[in-house]
Amino acid sequence: MLTPVLHSLLIAIASTSLAFLTMLPLSYYFANRKSRFQLIVEIIILLPLVLPPTVVGLILLNLFGKHDLIGAFLWNTFNYSFIFTLAGAVIATTIIILPIMYQGLKSAFLSIDHDLVWAAQTLSANAKTIFLKIILPNCWQPILAGILLSFCRAMGEFGATLMVAGYIEGKTNTIASGIYFMVQQGDMRTAIYLGLINIIIGVIALLVIHILTVRQTNLTRGM
Repeated sequence: MLTPVLHSLLIAIASTSLAFLTMLPLSYYFANRKSRFQLIVEIIILLPLVLPPTVVGLILLNLFGKHDLIGAFLWNTFNYSFIFTLAGAVIATTIIILPIMYQGLKSAFLSIDHDLVWAAQTLSANAKTIFLKIILPNCWQPILAGILLSFCRAMGEFGATLMVAGYIEGKTNTIASGIYFMVQQGDMRTAIYLGLINIIIGVIALLVIHILTVRQTNLTRGM
């Protein structure tokens, strides 16, 4: 029963990290600058939010299949396929949580008092110093809240992950897929245990998010 839990944690940590690293510079850029391509880029990023996860999984299958665009290259060059692997599950989950990560990070950057940035600029601080010394210290709490919310969503991902990684016991099974197939097999006890584990992890993450939100609100009011 621990295997699907470990798989879900691994997928959630890896996909959350990937989403954070890719969305951090993009969200910071669009929070501070206007671009003619911003609408197009944001539609692409936010699209998984309004699509069924199975549609996202279908798109990925048609990209990473052994005879498809990216998948054929990987198979012919490296003899490797993301389909029916944990790596494929990570890719699928990352795509699903990109909208949450992007919106969370962008909102955090938009909450910064621009007078602080302006004051740092007048003191000849460069962009790197402003980001590390001004931006991050003043919005790390909403950033962390966005990361935790993305992590919770990644823990519960089912549709896209199942389409890309399938359900291979001991190899690609997760909490979400495990619950589904345990119910199908009539093993309600294991399904309930897995569900409770997911609920506990989610409640802990939501409590931390609540604490961070309250602290950020108090700091804002104190200013």
